[in-house]
Amino acid sequence: MCKADAPSTSNITKTKAQPTRLLLSLESFSSKHGDPPSFASCLITAAFILAFLTGTEMTFRQFFLHFQDAHPLLEIETNRHILARHIGVDTLSCLIVFATGWWSRHVCRGVIEAAFFGRGSEAMPDAGHEERLYAYHPGGFRVALFFFCYQLKNLYDTIVWQDGPEFIFHHIFSLFTAWGSMVPGCGHYYTLFFFGMCEISTGVLCLLSNFDDDHGVPGLGDAMPMTKVVLGGIFVVLFIVCRCLLWPVFSRYFVNDCFLALKGDDHRTKSRRGWLRFFLVSLTGLSILQIAWLGEIFSQGKQELAKAGLL
Repeated sequence: MCKADAPSTSNITKTKAQPTRLLLSLESFSSKHGDPPSFASCLITAAFILAFLTGTEMTFRQFFLHFQDAHPLLEIETNRHILARHIGVDTLSCLIVFATGWWSRHVCRGVIEAAFFGRGSEAMPDAGHEERLYAYHPGGFRVALFFFCYQLKNLYDTIVWQDGPEFIFHHIFSLFTAWGSMVPGCGHYYTLFFFGMCEISTGVLCLLSNFDDDHGVPGLGDAMPMTKVVLGGIFVVLFIVCRCLLWPVFSRYFVNDCFLALKGDDHRTKSRRGWLRFFLVSLTGLSILQIAWLGEIFSQGKQELAKAGLL
């Protein structure tokens, strides 16, 4: 880990050595020479993931249609479609990228060891920044591809449901960030957290959004107040752990590695210099949003607890 690997392309390749296949398991993203999968494999996998997410959304629509007599709110078609979107697409996608990131968490354990176990430069040496930025990790690439497909579906849904320009901008920004991690290939070490593990808090937020009168089902919060409070409590805990505690730690080391790479003369930096700068801008913008969201979370949380009679 401390010593950089031999130079490699670390991008989506079109070599004959890489067969075209559906990429789902971690093994399917691996190769004998440590190269990423072919573009054709990524393309058919992306099509499969998008079809899968569309299928799960339609399945949930039929599920809620079947049980529409269980509650008056389910009798409204729009409400059923909102629930199907937030549960069958958003929450499911977040759980998938979390699980794929968690499965390969050992790859980026150096960040945790350096930040919380006092190993510092031993676990995250400056001399190893090229490997952390440019080495191909099957798990990191898999998370990036799944995350990219989810953001593509999310962008489409955002436009159809008219969520607002800020959401469209966010999804486009996320798409570019995920694409840059795959082509030309960069930061697979860190995608495991940023695109994967930290999305567990977003998954709970997607469930919670069903109770929002503007972006969810109007009246659901009043019909199930305690469920809303419990989900809100779980989300706050996960948000603090993932976004307020771990996010700054991973950001610190990622930014440091980017600056070291931009100052260095590694030949792999030449094709990625623009992307590294873009990643720094993207990370800065998202980090600022974390701070803004934290204040909003506590404000809304206090209001909901008061409504539920717990304050």
